[in-house]
Formats: sequence, structure tokens, C-alpha cells
Amino acid sequence: MELTTKFSRKGWRSSAGYDRKVWQCSQRYRVKGVQGCNNCHVEEETLIKAYIMAWNALVENRESFLEQWKQQMQGEDLLVGYRAEKFVEYTKDAKPLKEMDTDFMLKTLDHIKVFEDGVLREIFLDGMEIECRSEEA
Repeated sequence: MELTTKFSRKGWRSSAGYDRKVWQCSQRYRVKGVQGCNNCHVEEETLIKAYIMAWNALVENRESFLEQWKQQMQGEDLLVGYRAEKFVEYTKDAKPLKEMDTDFMLKTLDHIKVFEDGVLREIFLDGMEIECRSEEA
């Protein structure tokens, strides 16, 4: 059974003054002092690395996705066709990403699913899904 909850960004500060950004289930502390779910938080740096890895895998395997994108562009759903056309454009002559480009990520990524076993699944706006493990990210 897949339980879907939204994560939200939180800023954590240690007693030593160290700041870090994490994403945590929005249901975790809905009521002050009461833990609403058992999901762990995810470090923002992990999500960034996972996105970069997934995008680079998509670029590296572009040729195998081209046929799917072409079919999507010829389909009746105009939004799906537009997104496929953009992915053909974005991946043409693309070099692997070395660092996060938030504006570009917002143009390409729909959402990330986080699983208890450490698997992260990036779902791109063209419908492509790429998985990686958080230890790899």
C-alpha cells in the first residue's frame, strides 16, 4: 500500500549555529508535541543530488527516450506533447549537470517520491520516472 503525503521544507539550526535544510512530512507535527507520522526527514542536499543524477541519466539515455517523446508530440494531449517537445529541446546537446540549477529543475521536474527503503523516484514533467537510492545521491 502506498501512502502519499506531502513534504515541506524546514530550516533546522543546531545549538552550535549550524543551519541545514530538510524536507519533512507535513503531517509529522500538525498538532504541537504530537508526532503525526513516522516518516523521516530527507536532507535537501540528498534531493539535489538525486535530481542531478536522474537528469544526467535522462540525458545520457536520450536516444532511448526520443521515440516516446515523438509519440507524445503526435498525441492528442497538447500539454503532454508540449512537455515532450521541451524535453527534446532541453536534452539536445545537453551536458551533464554538475550543480543544481533551481530554475531548470522547476521546468523539468514534477515531483520526487521518497520511499522508506531509501529509494527516491524522480518524476519528470514528461512522465519519465527515474529511481536512485539515497545512499547513492
